[in-house]
Order: sequence, then C-alpha cells, then structure tokens
Amino acid sequence: MSISHSPYVRCFWTGSLYLTNGVVMPIHCTHISTQMIEVEAPDGLQGSKMVKLELKAIHEGKTATIKALCDPQLDVFNEHNKHYIKLTYHTISSKDVDFIKEFADAHS
Repeated sequence: MSISHSPYVRCFWTGSLYLTNGVVMPIHCTHISTQMIEVEAPDGLQGSKMVKLELKAIHEGKTATIKALCDPQLDVFNEHNKHYIKLTYHTISSKDVDFIKEFADAHS
C-alpha cells in the first residue's frame, strides 16, 4: 500500500463542480479520501467525462482551496432530490493530497 492512502471519512466541505458543458454547480462533500471523493450536487454530470472540482477545505483552523480534475465513477439521484456523485482524482497536487490525508487521518 502506498503511503498516500488514507481512510475514507465523512466530510462537509463545500465547493463547486465545473462540468465540460460550462455548467458550474455548488456541491458539498459527503466523504473523502486521498483516492476519491463523494459529493452531493443539485444536478447530474450531464455527460461530463471529466470534471473540475474546487473545495473550500478546513482542518484544525487551516484552510485550503483544493483543486482537482476528477473522473466520475457514479451519478445517482438520491432520496434528498440531489445527485450523489462519486469521483476519483485524475490530477491533484501533492499539497492537496497531503491536506486531505491529514484531515482523513484525524477523522478516522
């Protein structure tokens, strides 16, 4: 197992999801790890094969804007009339991965 793996933990960060058709949606994170993230969004992926994610992250008083290109894995309309979207990171900085790892390790 590589050192960058982290537990998959609950997360309530908010941010934006940028679709390939130009749509920008407000999202909030429900679960996160250094490999994947699950978010809730008002709309679905609308055919996007890759999306840009921006998250306002906070952990122990430190804030970061996490930016990543993500590959969608799942888009399900849930019982809250929201889309539950599971993404894996395609491109993310090591600094952002370190921030997520610190958060996930502290909350596992």
